[in-house]
Amino acid sequence: LLIVLGAGFAWLLKLMTPTSRTADNRLIIAVAILLLFSGVSAVFDVSPLLGCMTMGMVFANIEGHETLFKQLNYFNPPILLLFFVRSGLTFDLKALVSTKMVGTTPLALVGFLYFFVRLVGKYLGAFLGSAVTGKPKEVRNYLGLALAPQAGVAIGLAALCARQLGPELGGTLQTIILVSSVLYELIGPASAKLGLYLSKSYDASGQEPAGS
Repeated sequence: LLIVLGAGFAWLLKLMTPTSRTADNRLIIAVAILLLFSGVSAVFDVSPLLGCMTMGMVFANIEGHETLFKQLNYFNPPILLLFFVRSGLTFDLKALVSTKMVGTTPLALVGFLYFFVRLVGKYLGAFLGSAVTGKPKEVRNYLGLALAPQAGVAIGLAALCARQLGPELGGTLQTIILVSSVLYELIGPASAKLGLYLSKSYDASGQEPAGS
């Protein structure tokens, strides 16, 4: 149902925003359809986050709408800012030292364990996947470094779980994701850049190598 709704609204967006309309009209219609889709998702009790991702995936692959896609991108900075501020408001620092949520283990320790286990899992998964598919050594050895960042989608899913699972279990999960996301944002960009550099995807000047 989620995939059907996402794909259906993507095609509705395509039909309602022909190139004959002005750029302002297409932008207004696009925002209205996005809000409508969020409401429909709530009615059918499906995830608006995953549904919007499906809708965006289908729409991004529809040719002839690059202009509208760029227009929607202008909304990203303020919306992302509000999203992360809202997430930070739910971050309970006192919960990190609590030993009542996950047995007798401090929540901060659980967050750090999740942080390291995810890094190891990402690297091993990328390494084994590259080895099975016969990718070059540069890709096999360093792709995992580029997969370290984590933020938006994970935080969004954690917020969704917090609403559906209740304040105790859902709040615990959200706190773990938030504390690990802070750590990932501290090392993620540098790790991704290092992975791209070591794999020779670009040179020291930031340019892609010839023939890439």
